[in-house]
Amino acid sequence: MWWYSWLTYLCASVCMVMIFLQWSRRKTNAKFAKMSGPRRLPLIGHAHKFFRATPGKIANTLKYFGSFPSPVCIYMGPLPHVAIFDPEQLQVILNSQNCLDKSIQYSFLRVSRTMISAPTHLWKNQRKALNPSFAPAILNNFVPIFNEKCAILTGLLGKYVGQPERNYTRDLCKFTLDQIYATALGCDFDMQRSPDGERSLDLIESYIKVMVARIFTVWKYPEFIYRMTSGYKREQEILKTYHETIISKLLRAIDFEEKLKLSDENNNEAMNEDTGSKKPNIFIDRLLKLMRDGDEIAKEDIFQQIDMILFAGNDTTAKTTSFILLMLAMHPEVQERCYQEIMAVCPGENQIVTAEDAAELIYLEMACKETMRLFPVGSVLARVTTADIKLNDEHTIPADSTIIMGIYQIHRDPKIWGPKADEFDPNNFLPERAEKRHPYSFLPFSGGPRNCVGMRYAWLSLKVLVVHMLRKYRLSTSLTMDQIRIKYGIILNIANGCLLTLEKR
Repeated sequence: MWWYSWLTYLCASVCMVMIFLQWSRRKTNAKFAKMSGPRRLPLIGHAHKFFRATPGKIANTLKYFGSFPSPVCIYMGPLPHVAIFDPEQLQVILNSQNCLDKSIQYSFLRVSRTMISAPTHLWKNQRKALNPSFAPAILNNFVPIFNEKCAILTGLLGKYVGQPERNYTRDLCKFTLDQIYATALGCDFDMQRSPDGERSLDLIESYIKVMVARIFTVWKYPEFIYRMTSGYKREQEILKTYHETIISKLLRAIDFEEKLKLSDENNNEAMNEDTGSKKPNIFIDRLLKLMRDGDEIAKEDIFQQIDMILFAGNDTTAKTTSFILLMLAMHPEVQERCYQEIMAVCPGENQIVTAEDAAELIYLEMACKETMRLFPVGSVLARVTTADIKLNDEHTIPADSTIIMGIYQIHRDPKIWGPKADEFDPNNFLPERAEKRHPYSFLPFSGGPRNCVGMRYAWLSLKVLVVHMLRKYRLSTSLTMDQIRIKYGIILNIANGCLLTLEKR
């Protein structure tokens, strides 16, 4: 019958194409074949391991792959991905000029022309131009703002003293949002007490929920398919509302259109009325200068750029701060030692915490680092190779490969951190212990040239906050370490939230 001949011809053609593809990729496949990993199933590879993977279960799935020697080859259907769970290999990858491009998932944030997910050539120019906005001299100018916003927060939290345990994550998110507006964007909207703060968090949380749903639904990855879904419609509605009601108000407040027309010479003549000195070039000033200097950033990219700094600076810092306060509440002996150190350095309840004070809080920093070890907000990093990368004498990662870096798994690896790797112990960061570990075994802010640009900002702001909180309140919680539930998403979350009880000191 004619259809039988046609079907035979079609099957033969498909087989020939598959054979040709396998032959043309034989050298690349040989490199993947040298890597470890569990046996894969025909056609689907290891995709069944991620079937119905939820944000709460993905950590265990990656832990399973992390039990194999790194690098591990994970096949998502016919497509190989390389998973890295070794600090030495991580150092090679993060410092390679052939592995600076981000994976497809970063593009879902709709900030594809910003430092978060821009292609390498754009990222390099932006990083160079925007780096100075987080320099030590600029951060020193932010210290009074950090203290002011901390005083507002601790004042607002006073009404909860003696009240039942509650989740303080949202309070901390509004606090960090308030700081970023006043520092990086130079516009004080009083987000902790303004309805705009609540409205912004509602929109941000709704947007992240949509993005996480896409990340965990592989068939939504192709853009042309995703645009036909209700998720895309919801995403665009949220962005439109956020930009029209919140970001447009910000742009009017900073005179965006007028400043964009000014020459650099005229713009730099703006003086601080209190000191008579020139105002420092904060993030928004550097961004405007970059827009005036050339076509690397177009005027219409301004929404992406502000979305980027608000997401990168707000959600990550807020969640890290909430994790730190929760760990201190859960470990009262560590909290008390931090408190005693604070009392020795800056004891007054309303005393300004300077950058010099923050630098002297060594044990507090150890407690913060230990929290970021156990709960790194950037728990998974993903890059795409633009050329072959030689990891060592045995393994080479082929060009055009997607690399998955398990930071969470490395931070809890017993081979690196000892048999109690899952326990909270600030002594892990005693100098004598730290110097024995590979420098890439602890990466709360990523590593290499494409690390977090706001790392110093985050360190200083969160230390100032912890000082203000511990000087005023004693923290406690009913949660224990074994009850904590981890959720993966755009960043790592503790599903339980920051459950605390406050007691006035």
